[in-house]
Amino acid sequence: MSAPLPFRPHTTAAARSAVIVGGGIGGLACALVLRRMGLAVQVVEQARKLREVGAGLQLSPNATRILRDLGLLPALEAVAVAPRALEVRDGRTGGTLARTDYAPAAERFGAPFLGGHRADLPGILAEAAQEAGCAIAVGASLTAVEPGSGTVRAVVQQGGDLIAHGADILVGADGVRSAVRSHIGLRQAPVYSRRLAYRATIDAPEEHPPEVRLHLGRDAHLVTYPVKGGKQLNLVAIVRETRPVARWNAPGEGAPVHAAFAGWSDDVRRLLERPGHFLCWGLYDIDPLPRWGSGRITLLGDAAHAMLPFLAQGAAQAIEDAAALGAALAQETDAASALRAYEAARRYHTAQIQQAARRNGGIYHLSGPARIARDLVLRRATGALLDRYDWIYSR
Repeated sequence: MSAPLPFRPHTTAAARSAVIVGGGIGGLACALVLRRMGLAVQVVEQARKLREVGAGLQLSPNATRILRDLGLLPALEAVAVAPRALEVRDGRTGGTLARTDYAPAAERFGAPFLGGHRADLPGILAEAAQEAGCAIAVGASLTAVEPGSGTVRAVVQQGGDLIAHGADILVGADGVRSAVRSHIGLRQAPVYSRRLAYRATIDAPEEHPPEVRLHLGRDAHLVTYPVKGGKQLNLVAIVRETRPVARWNAPGEGAPVHAAFAGWSDDVRRLLERPGHFLCWGLYDIDPLPRWGSGRITLLGDAAHAMLPFLAQGAAQAIEDAAALGAALAQETDAASALRAYEAARRYHTAQIQQAARRNGGIYHLSGPARIARDLVLRRATGALLDRYDWIYSR
């Protein structure tokens, strides 16, 4: 990876301005990084409000280290939770397969593991970006990307008008179904994982300690972790569904969840009976792309490397992208060369995480002899569950 970005205002030689398509976590982090470097930054977001779907968000040290360097970690820690431990359980018996404390790993990596509500971080990023001088336009739908001589324009439809935002570089941070990706000739369609995610938040039960718990079973698993300062518990129930499901952040009926987890431990069933409703969507990623950009255009976050949530790295990798892009712009003198350097620093690493997340999805849902072998490996790894991910957390 390129040298760490010095998050101090200065003028970069590679670019003076940027337009960022997408106002999610990755787009806002990128906006803040580039603005702190002295670039004029315009963010255009299709939604009418800056918001993140979903209930909870886990951030590992590779992301919280960057947020600390940006000066945002205190605000995030005020509303997030540093979980005490990670515990893996057999979903049907409730027995503990492995357990490890987060504190030694957080000390080793020099930054905390945090769990929070998914709306908190975008709010913190948006406030910081606007205070830094970023312009943010909502309700702006991309209609065209127009490369020019020494510049690039994003043409958006906003309030019935077509508006062209010109800049030295354009960053597509517009998600798994990225319009920017299509505009630069990358037609890879999102890949359906044959899984649905049902999410909900509940008041934290008194008997549930501030831990991340992963309950494993055949064709399903449940992840729970504290949010909102420990006052609430985020539930993520993953179930198998072979039919492609395109819905995103839609209300989900509880019946499929209860059917998938019937016969599981009392603890699991009690937790899943508590939500008044679930939010549901199909889980998609994309195959690693042959390239991320062209000329003065590049991709970031899910637009470049959408990944399944089975390593909790989607937001973290988008934040890493933002820092790496800033580092490349600070070290190069030509805008297009800086974008290619950024892509070279990030493409292989994010592809490895995409593939590892896919593997985890299969491992979590094993049955029969394969499940027995998995559980044996987990028991032997207790106390060191996080060590296998040094290659992610230490960057």
